[in-house]
Amino acid sequence: MRNKPSNSNKERILQYIQNNPGCYLRQIRNELDLSMGSVQYHSYQLQKRGKITSMRQGLYKLHFQSGTFEDHEKILLQVLNQETPREIILYIIEKGDPTQTDVVKSLGISAPL
Repeated sequence: MRNKPSNSNKERILQYIQNNPGCYLRQIRNELDLSMGSVQYHSYQLQKRGKITSMRQGLYKLHFQSGTFEDHEKILLQVLNQETPREIILYIIEKGDPTQTDVVKSLGISAPL
């Protein structure tokens, strides 16, 4: 009889979700170097056992530790998990009241049409 490793893939995935709320499956797969099938299976099992919750946001299914965040906090984390929106928010906080032109020029992004 083989002993289970002390840090099973399921435990690694749960710990990753706890440390990276709002993460999605591909992120977990890439960061933990696991197969997509393994990540899908273990995240399903964790959700079934009530350890994690998920919410769909566009094409992504975001994962959170159960009982940790309210829905509005999950949405905020989802936005902050995206590089460009996060950079824009941090720039606005840092500069106080920049114009849209300031944001676009400083971050090197295109202005919305």
